[in-house]
Amino acid sequence: MSFFYLTPVKGDLPIYLLENIVIKRLDFLKSVIKKQNIVYNEYVVEGSVYDTVGHYMLCIIVILEGNSEFTQFFIKAEESLFIHRLKTLAAYDLRCFAKKLLRIIRKHPIDLNFLNSLRSLCRHLILKHVVQHICSDTCVENCSLHSIKVYFKHCLTFIAKRQVEVKHGIAYIPCSKWKTYLIQLFKDNLRNRLSRTNLDSLHNDPRITDFRRLVRKEIPILNNSENNILTSNEVDNCSKNFPPCMLNFHQSLRNKHRLSHNQRFSYSLFLKDIGMPVEEAVKFWRNEYQQVPNGKHKCCHSWKNDEKKFIYGIRHLYGLEGGKKNYSSVNCLRLQGFTEGSCPFKTFDSEAILHLLDIKKTDSSWSQMKKLQEQHQYTCACKLYFQKRFHRVSNNVCDSNFNFSPVKYYFATKC
Repeated sequence: MSFFYLTPVKGDLPIYLLENIVIKRLDFLKSVIKKQNIVYNEYVVEGSVYDTVGHYMLCIIVILEGNSEFTQFFIKAEESLFIHRLKTLAAYDLRCFAKKLLRIIRKHPIDLNFLNSLRSLCRHLILKHVVQHICSDTCVENCSLHSIKVYFKHCLTFIAKRQVEVKHGIAYIPCSKWKTYLIQLFKDNLRNRLSRTNLDSLHNDPRITDFRRLVRKEIPILNNSENNILTSNEVDNCSKNFPPCMLNFHQSLRNKHRLSHNQRFSYSLFLKDIGMPVEEAVKFWRNEYQQVPNGKHKCCHSWKNDEKKFIYGIRHLYGLEGGKKNYSSVNCLRLQGFTEGSCPFKTFDSEAILHLLDIKKTDSSWSQMKKLQEQHQYTCACKLYFQKRFHRVSNNVCDSNFNFSPVKYYFATKC
């Protein structure tokens, strides 16, 4: 593998690890483009599997998002990272880099326009005396001791700036420009991938939808669309797509106008992560807690007496108060570990679950859900309900349960 990214890697990785790789790389790219001190990151080690996977996963997201600002950010950040890496290469490392690229080019399945130019450059860089000169102080700004020949259309940037000599359609690039040309070829490779790759088949893949949602949270320019905003008035209508745990919280809140602390914490983060802005969150909770509580409940607060406390708590969850940590909702395994406000499949009896899900004992899927519940496979039972409720098909309902979450459930209903 090479950090030029000519070919992707093959193999399988669990979803939760892919999510980590993507988010860590995105954070790393932000640091690079801001010119902050670059610290070690196990997911962005040069030429590693994680490094290559992260690059290609972000390429997929950039292509599917189709946002020009995000595309420019990604190209600029990846270019800056490539430049940084190139500067750190000693003569021996640059020679190894060129050898590796040549091996990849020989096996490359597609004959891209820039590959001939890249091949010509690498054939010179594997020569010991040449690469030592390139990395030495003797290779000054206008040094032309060595040169490579490429078709003029493959170095138009240099020609526009009159930095190379052109004869009969062939451009002669001097050794002082080789590293700059390598950077240009890297950008050409990246732009080619982003503009010519057809990913229409992935638009409705729920796994890719999850990745896009994660990236949107990290990139402000992807959050400008009003279509992603959930208002306080829309919650009732959207609740039909809520997972059982959050549907239970919503129904309890509407019936009693109160939730316990842990329930309110979990439900607030869920609403936040599916698109409710902080202003709408304040409005949503104000509307409920201004009302007189109904029936038995564990909450003794009211909006009239605790308005400042409520608003501070909501803003705190959004990273706007206190330590300014931006909280996220938990996955199903974490939720099932709570003693209060846990998964209904874990804590409810059969009658309560049937009532919550509005299904009958005679329903063909209930016996399967009941069996999974008795086997303590609560996430599997929930996913089976999702498949029956929204008419989705899967060969194995218990695949990839490790990082399944209420938020993923909700967004999967949109696919």
